Formats: sequence, structure tokens, C-alpha cells
Amino acid sequence: MLLLRSVMIASPRARSGERVTFFLGEIDLLWQLTSYGLLMVAGFLAGIVNTVAGGGSFLTLPALMLFGLDPKTANATNRIAILCSTASAVATFRKHGHLDRALTIRLGVPTLAGVPVGALLAVYLSADAFESVFGVLFIVMAVLLMANPKRFLESGQHATYPAAWQYPVFFSIGIYVGFIQAGMGILLLLAMSFFTNSTLAASNAVKNSIGLVVTLTAAIVFIAYGMVDWVPGLVMAVGNVVGGVVGAQLAIKRSSRFVFIFLVIVMMATGIKLVLSP
Repeated sequence: MLLLRSVMIASPRARSGERVTFFLGEIDLLWQLTSYGLLMVAGFLAGIVNTVAGGGSFLTLPALMLFGLDPKTANATNRIAILCSTASAVATFRKHGHLDRALTIRLGVPTLAGVPVGALLAVYLSADAFESVFGVLFIVMAVLLMANPKRFLESGQHATYPAAWQYPVFFSIGIYVGFIQAGMGILLLLAMSFFTNSTLAASNAVKNSIGLVVTLTAAIVFIAYGMVDWVPGLVMAVGNVVGGVVGAQLAIKRSSRFVFIFLVIVMMATGIKLVLSP
């Protein structure tokens, strides 16, 4: 009788504890769903930015770290999302007939060759020490673009530099990509404006194709070392794929002036971000 009474007294508390546990579980589930939703949104926006200009990683990396990933894991996982967005962008450009395969190969080979050199430099040198320098460089380039917009806006109507110079230039871009990568698409678009008379849509197609190969190379390395957190990476990739398609359509359908303005804004934001990085 005493035992039964003890159980009856304890039962309300037990039920109360169960309700609290259930409530906390619901909050945790809601937070996880919200976090995954934010990853998709960040991936979608970054997919558009990366496709039209570059620098979308400044959106996705903080989102992945907010999700709980450490910087190295976030950097590795981010490559999976970028790979998916560039793949969807390239497919969209190809579907609309804007992909120049010969130009992609010609510029992509020296770029890819420079990536391992930059990666080795990153092993021995701190990228943080050079971020402010690169940031100032992006801001200066944005100002120069605004001072001479015709180089971007009037394809086929400006002088180009000798083709032989493009190999060391794109090799240098590859070193930069392997070293720090931020703003890779911006640098590729700028370089192409000096060596080709392609439209911005065509240049974007080549830029994304080169980015696809470079990112795939990096992703394979990170996967081999087990540095990728697949669940948040694939969730973000869903947003990146959609953003890549939308960004490619914007680059194709909207005027060159729209893409130019978008590019300058991203360049300025990238430069300021690098300069102000702690």
C-alpha cells in the first residue's frame, strides 16, 4: 500500500518531466529545421552571386560555421555546394548555347596548373596576412572598372592584349585560387576582358566552367582527407543548384549593364570584407 502511494505521488512529477523533455525536443527539432532552411537560403543566394560575378563563399562559409562547423570543415564542405552550383550554371549556359569549349580549355589549363602551387604556398604562408592586400586590390579594380565600363559593356569593340600573355596571367590566377580563392570568378572575368572580346554572358559561361574544374579538383582532395560534412553540405547544395540556374538565366537574359553593376557591387563588397577581416 505504501509502495502504491509512492508511485501515485511520483507520477505527476514524472509526467511533468516528460512534458519538459518533449518540449525541449520540439525546440531542438525546430532549430535544426530552421538551420537547414538558412543553409538552403544561403546556398541559393551564393549560387546567384557566384554565377553572375563571384564571392558567394562570403555567404556560405559564415552560414556553415553558424551551423556548427569549424572553419576547416566549413571550407571543405563549402566546395561541395559550390561544385553543385557551378555544375547547374554550366549546364544552363550550355543549354542556351553560350559555352565556348575551346576558350574554356585554353584558359582553364593554365589556371588549373597554378592551383597546386597556390595550395602549397598556403601550407607555409598565412592567407590572413595577405587578405587586406587582396582586398585593396579588389577595390582598386572596381574603381578602374567604373572608370572604363566599355571594356565590359561593349564586347568586340575594345583592344585585347597578345594571346601569349594570357598563359602567365591565368596561371597566376590559379596560384591565387589555390592560395585564398575568394573572388576567383571576379578575377577570371577581369582577365577575360583583357584577352577576349566575348560578351559578359559568354565570359560567365567560361568562368563557371573553369570554376567547375578547379572546385572539383579541390573537392576530391577534401573528400579524400575526410574533411567534408555531407549532410549540411548537401542541404546547402540544394539551394546552390537552384541559385546556379537562376544566376545563369540572369546573366543570359538581363542586359550587360545589369551584370556589370552587379559585378562592381560584389567586387567592392569582397574588397571591403577582406580589408576588414580580423
